[in-house]
Amino acid sequence: MTENRIYTAFSSRIIESITAADNIIIAGHSNPDGDCIFSQLACSEILSSLGKKTFLLNQGPFDRDEISAFAPLFHSQVPQDVIDTRPLVIVVDCSTIDRPGECIKPLEGLRMIVLDHHSSGRPFTDEDLMYIRAESVSTSLIVDALREELGVPLTKKTASYIYKGFATDTGFFHFISDKVAGETLRRVAALTDCGISPYEIYDEMHDGKKLEYFRFVSMLIQRTESLCSGKLLYTFQKNDEETDGKPGDDIYAQLLQVENVKVVLFFKEKDGCVEIGMRSKNRSGVDIGQYASTLGGGGHRYAAGARIEGSLEDIIEKVTREVSEISGMK
Repeated sequence: MTENRIYTAFSSRIIESITAADNIIIAGHSNPDGDCIFSQLACSEILSSLGKKTFLLNQGPFDRDEISAFAPLFHSQVPQDVIDTRPLVIVVDCSTIDRPGECIKPLEGLRMIVLDHHSSGRPFTDEDLMYIRAESVSTSLIVDALREELGVPLTKKTASYIYKGFATDTGFFHFISDKVAGETLRRVAALTDCGISPYEIYDEMHDGKKLEYFRFVSMLIQRTESLCSGKLLYTFQKNDEETDGKPGDDIYAQLLQVENVKVVLFFKEKDGCVEIGMRSKNRSGVDIGQYASTLGGGGHRYAAGARIEGSLEDIIEKVTREVSEISGMK
């Protein structure tokens, strides 16, 4: 077996802080995805097995199909009596302090541990309380590494949460670089050895979408614009166009297969601002996460996002122009 390259030892201060804590708040980013929610759930299972009292914090919304059923397990704010116990706070899948939203503000004076795999962001706790591995394909696998460090046996329930987080952030194995594939897949194999079924989990997380949803996705793909000789593709969703689910994930999956494409952008108009989803193709040479950080957002090399105030038309013009310039596609 090759030497562990990604998940090196956690700092003694992280382990000591967890060991000493009786009450632990586990926070994740607003507008959560599967990796965020399943990392929180797995972390709660692990720490609860050690006798810790955990509190799951996420202000939502839980509008992705794969996470909607778990919304009742989460709180959108922390009661004062919980804050008064001076709990430890573990923040997962967040590269900046604003990512969890307003719910994190009352906790900013408490000790915080950060578990994350984003390549860009701004530190918001002590260096020895941060465990950030940009090479990791998901935060859920970082949580699994913490489980190992704490000596907690892997259960089928925890393995299911970790696998779901890994699967959603890699597009079910699509976004795994050659550099980390061996170590990543060995860790995932241990999850399946615990009794979970990749086939059943895939079906569970993909069944149930309405036909109208796919018609909506088709409409968004139909309006896709091609720039830079097909290397840059983008589409957009207007404020008055709503649908159940998150069409971005299916749009990226389809458009990243287009011949010659390097970057796919999805603009979603909100009240007074625009959310921008960004994906760059493996081997494209485009670090879309680094660009997102210049807009106040963040993410990974191949998957990132940001939110900008302004009109949809102006932001589409600005972002498509800048992405084409920084990536040498012009």
